[in-house]
Amino acid sequence: MPELVFDTIEEFIFAPFNTFIYLDTDEILFRGLRQQQWKLVEELNKEHILEDIPEFSIKWGLEDSSEFKLSKGVFTPPGTDNSFVVAELIYTDTDECCHPIWEQVSEKFSIDKLIFKDVRFYFTDVGVATCSVRVEMEDEDGITILELEEASERLNVLFKEYFEEFSFKLAKKYIECINRLDIPYHRFSFLPDIEEVDRGTHFIPWTHRIYHIPADRMFDMENPGEHFRTLLTPSSKMDIEDLSIYDNRYVYFGWGHSIIFTSSEEDGYSQTSRPVYDYVRLVEIAQAKWQFLDVLKDVIKYALSSFNRHYEHMELDDIQEAIAEVRSFTNGINRILADYRGIKITFDTEKRILLRELHSRWLTDNLLDGLVEDLKSIEELLDQLYQRQKEQREESLNTIALLFTIVGIIEIIALVIEIFNPVFEINPFVELGLIGLGTISMAIIISLYLRYASRG
Repeated sequence: MPELVFDTIEEFIFAPFNTFIYLDTDEILFRGLRQQQWKLVEELNKEHILEDIPEFSIKWGLEDSSEFKLSKGVFTPPGTDNSFVVAELIYTDTDECCHPIWEQVSEKFSIDKLIFKDVRFYFTDVGVATCSVRVEMEDEDGITILELEEASERLNVLFKEYFEEFSFKLAKKYIECINRLDIPYHRFSFLPDIEEVDRGTHFIPWTHRIYHIPADRMFDMENPGEHFRTLLTPSSKMDIEDLSIYDNRYVYFGWGHSIIFTSSEEDGYSQTSRPVYDYVRLVEIAQAKWQFLDVLKDVIKYALSSFNRHYEHMELDDIQEAIAEVRSFTNGINRILADYRGIKITFDTEKRILLRELHSRWLTDNLLDGLVEDLKSIEELLDQLYQRQKEQREESLNTIALLFTIVGIIEIIALVIEIFNPVFEINPFVELGLIGLGTISMAIIISLYLRYASRG
C-alpha cells in the first residue's frame, strides 16, 4: 500500500496544571454563580500579569457553551462543569489569541511556518486548570505519518517551554484575586503553596495530543486508525478501535494521543456537524477531572501522614484543634467528591459514551475508590483522636484528684501530730519530715494505683 500523505492536519495539545483552589460551589451558587464569575473576571482584567513579557497580554472571560447546549434543548446557563473562568493569551503584534513559534519545528516546517493558535487557560473549580492550544499544519507536497510524528514531538517540547511559565503566572494571579475578592473555597492547611511546589511536576507535567485529519479517502478503509498505531501508542489492542457512532467521522483514543478523522460530507443534522473541538474539549474536561483526583489522592495521603506523625504527642488543646481540622478536612473532601460525582456535562449521546470510555481506560473509578479508602483511614484516625482526647481529659482529672488527695493527707497527718503533741513533744523539723514522708508515700501509692487501673 502506498504511503499515506495528508494536505492538512490539525493538532490540539493540552495539559493540566494545579492551582490547589477547591471552590465551595454550594456557597458560590448561593451567592450567585454568574455574579461571582464576572466579579473575578473584572478583577483579573485589571491586573497587568505579563508586565515582564510585553509581547503578550491576557484577556479573561467565561467559557461560552450556550450555543452547543441550546442545540441539545438545554436552556439553563453553563455551569461550573466546564470551567469557572478562562484566560486567553493575546499576541500584541496581531491582537490575536496565539503564540508564534520562533524555532524550526522540523525539516518539513521551518521557522515561523507554524503557530500556536487558540491559546487558552481554563480554570476549573476543583484545583486544576488546563492549558490548550491548536496548531495547523499544511503542506502542498503532503505530510506523512512519520513527518507528523517528528513535528508533533518537537511541538510538544516547545509547548512545555512556552507555556509552563505562563501557566504559573496565571495560577498565581488567579489565587491572589480569589483571596482578595473572598470567593469561597475550601481552606486546608495541607494543600501545597504553588510558590513552593516543584514547577515541573505541577505545571504541565504531561500532555495529551489530538490529531484531526480531514480526509474523505480514509472512509473507504475498514479501520484507518491501524495506520496510526505507532503514533497512538495504544495501551492495548482495543485502543485501535473506532469509538464514534456517526458515519462521517472516526474517533480513536490512545494513551496521550488521539486521532479524529472527519469527512467533508454533511448530512445536515446538528449532532453530526458539530466542530471537532467538541471532542477535544470533552477530553480536556475529562483529563482535568482525572488530574483533580490524582492530586487529591496525594493531598489526602500527606494529610494522613501528617496527622499520624503528630497526634500522639499533642496536648489537650492541640488535640481539640486537630479534631476540628480533621473533621473540616473530611467534610470538605466529601463535598468536593460529591460535586465530582454529580458532574453533568451537556454533551450528546456519542460524547457521553466516549466520556465513559475515557474514564474506563484511565481507571478513573479506581482512583476514586482509592480516595474513598483513604478517607476511611482518616475517619479511623479521627476516632483515635477522640480516644486520645478522652485519655487526656482522664489524665487531667486524675491529676486534679491526686492534688486534692495530697492536700487531704497533709491535713490528716497534721491533725494526728497535733493530737499526739501534748503527750509526746515532737520537734518541728521531725513534724515537717513526717508530713513530707507521709505525703510522698501516699502520692506514690495513688499514682501506682491510677497507672495500673488505667491499663485495665
